[in-house]
Amino acid sequence: MSDQSSSQPPGWYYAQGDPPGTHRYWDGYQWQGGPQSVEATPGTGVPPAGYGMVSGFAETSQATTALVLSILGIVCCGVLAPVGWYFGQQELNGIEAGRRDPTNRGTANAARVIGIIFTLVYGAAFVFYVFAAVAVQVGG
Repeated sequence: MSDQSSSQPPGWYYAQGDPPGTHRYWDGYQWQGGPQSVEATPGTGVPPAGYGMVSGFAETSQATTALVLSILGIVCCGVLAPVGWYFGQQELNGIEAGRRDPTNRGTANAARVIGIIFTLVYGAAFVFYVFAAVAVQVGG
Protein backbone atom coordinates (compact mmCIF):
# COMPACT_ATOMS: atom_id res chain seq x y z
CA MET A 1 0.00 0.00 0.00
CA SER A 2 2.98 2.29 -0.60
CA ASP A 3 1.24 3.84 -3.60
CA GLN A 4 -1.73 5.02 -1.56
CA SER A 5 -4.26 6.83 -3.73
CA SER A 6 -5.22 10.34 -2.72
CA SER A 7 -8.86 9.22 -2.60
CA GLN A 8 -8.09 6.98 0.41
CA PRO A 9 -9.46 8.68 3.54
CA PRO A 10 -7.01 9.76 6.27
CA GLY A 11 -6.27 7.09 8.83
CA TRP A 12 -3.86 4.41 9.98
CA TYR A 13 -2.75 1.87 7.37
CA TYR A 14 -0.07 -0.72 6.82
CA ALA A 15 2.53 0.67 4.37
CA GLN A 16 4.17 -1.80 2.01
CA GLY A 17 7.80 -2.34 3.02
CA ASP A 18 7.22 -1.51 6.70
CA PRO A 19 7.82 -4.21 9.32
CA PRO A 20 4.90 -6.54 10.05
CA GLY A 21 2.71 -5.44 12.96
CA THR A 22 3.15 -1.73 12.21
CA HIS A 23 1.09 0.99 10.61
CA ARG A 24 1.49 4.64 9.54
CA TYR A 25 -0.81 7.62 9.39
CA TRP A 26 -2.04 8.56 5.90
CA ASP A 27 -3.28 12.19 5.85
CA GLY A 28 -5.08 11.80 2.52
CA TYR A 29 -2.10 12.92 0.45
CA GLN A 30 1.08 11.48 1.98
CA TRP A 31 2.39 9.33 4.82
CA GLN A 32 3.08 11.15 8.09
CA GLY A 33 5.78 9.97 10.50
CA GLY A 34 7.33 6.54 10.68
CA PRO A 35 5.86 3.12 11.28
CA GLN A 36 4.12 2.70 14.65
CA SER A 37 3.62 -0.58 16.47
CA VAL A 38 0.11 -2.01 16.33
CA GLU A 39 -1.01 -3.62 19.56
CA ALA A 40 -4.28 -4.99 18.25
CA THR A 41 -7.19 -5.98 20.41
CA PRO A 42 -7.68 -9.74 19.85
CA GLY A 43 -10.10 -10.44 17.02
CA THR A 44 -10.63 -6.81 15.95
CA GLY A 45 -7.38 -5.73 14.32
CA VAL A 46 -7.95 -2.29 15.82
CA PRO A 47 -5.52 -0.70 18.27
CA PRO A 48 -6.93 -0.57 21.81
CA ALA A 49 -8.33 2.75 22.97
CA GLY A 50 -6.39 3.35 26.15
CA TYR A 51 -5.72 6.32 28.35
CA GLY A 52 -3.65 8.90 26.50
CA MET A 53 -4.46 7.45 23.09
CA VAL A 54 -6.35 10.01 21.06
CA SER A 55 -6.97 9.19 17.41
CA GLY A 56 -4.39 6.42 17.61
CA PHE A 57 -1.45 8.68 18.53
CA ALA A 58 0.84 7.91 21.45
CA GLU A 59 0.72 11.46 22.83
CA THR A 60 -2.07 13.98 23.12
CA SER A 61 -1.73 17.24 21.25
CA GLN A 62 -0.49 20.34 23.06
CA ALA A 63 -0.94 22.62 20.02
CA THR A 64 -3.93 24.51 21.43
CA THR A 65 -2.16 24.99 24.76
CA ALA A 66 0.88 26.35 22.93
CA LEU A 67 -1.25 28.77 20.92
CA VAL A 68 -3.11 30.01 24.01
CA LEU A 69 0.20 30.59 25.83
CA SER A 70 1.61 32.51 22.87
CA ILE A 71 -1.50 34.68 22.61
CA LEU A 72 -1.46 35.33 26.36
CA GLY A 73 2.17 36.35 25.89
CA ILE A 74 0.93 39.10 23.56
CA VAL A 75 -2.11 40.18 25.54
CA CYS A 76 -1.17 40.17 29.20
CA CYS A 77 2.07 38.49 30.19
CA GLY A 78 5.12 38.69 27.93
CA VAL A 79 6.86 35.92 29.86
CA LEU A 80 4.43 33.42 28.32
CA ALA A 81 5.54 34.13 24.73
CA PRO A 82 8.74 32.03 24.97
CA VAL A 83 6.77 29.31 26.78
CA GLY A 84 4.32 29.20 23.86
CA TRP A 85 7.29 29.08 21.48
CA TYR A 86 8.74 26.12 23.38
CA PHE A 87 5.43 24.21 23.51
CA GLY A 88 4.81 24.88 19.81
CA GLN A 89 8.25 23.53 18.91
CA GLN A 90 7.73 20.45 21.10
CA GLU A 91 4.42 19.81 19.35
CA LEU A 92 6.07 20.05 15.91
CA ASN A 93 8.81 17.67 17.05
CA GLY A 94 6.14 15.19 18.22
CA ILE A 95 4.33 15.46 14.89
CA GLU A 96 7.53 14.85 12.94
CA ALA A 97 8.28 11.80 15.10
CA GLY A 98 4.76 10.43 14.49
CA ARG A 99 3.77 10.60 18.17
CA ARG A 100 1.16 13.36 17.74
CA ASP A 101 -1.68 14.11 15.33
CA PRO A 102 -0.37 15.85 12.17
CA THR A 103 -3.66 17.72 11.70
CA ASN A 104 -2.51 20.07 14.50
CA ARG A 105 0.64 21.15 12.62
CA GLY A 106 -0.82 24.56 11.63
CA THR A 107 -1.85 25.42 15.18
CA ALA A 108 1.55 24.35 16.54
CA ASN A 109 3.38 26.35 13.89
CA ALA A 110 1.25 29.45 14.60
CA ALA A 111 2.06 29.15 18.31
CA ARG A 112 5.75 28.81 17.55
CA VAL A 113 5.84 31.81 15.17
CA ILE A 114 3.84 34.06 17.53
CA GLY A 115 6.07 32.99 20.41
CA ILE A 116 9.24 33.74 18.45
CA ILE A 117 8.03 37.15 17.26
CA PHE A 118 6.90 38.37 20.65
CA THR A 119 9.91 36.93 22.47
CA LEU A 120 12.06 39.03 20.14
CA VAL A 121 9.80 42.08 20.54
CA TYR A 122 9.83 41.88 24.34
CA GLY A 123 13.57 41.17 24.34
CA ALA A 124 14.23 44.26 22.19
CA ALA A 125 11.99 46.36 24.46
CA PHE A 126 13.88 45.10 27.52
CA VAL A 127 17.24 46.02 25.95
CA PHE A 128 15.88 49.44 24.99
CA TYR A 129 14.69 50.12 28.55
CA VAL A 130 18.02 49.01 30.01
CA PHE A 131 19.92 51.35 27.67
CA ALA A 132 17.47 54.17 28.44
CA ALA A 133 17.91 53.67 32.19
CA VAL A 134 21.70 53.66 31.86
CA ALA A 135 21.57 56.79 29.69
CA VAL A 136 19.43 58.59 32.29
CA GLN A 137 21.82 57.58 35.09
CA VAL A 138 24.93 58.62 33.16
CA GLY A 139 23.43 61.82 31.75
CA GLY A 140 21.56 62.90 34.87
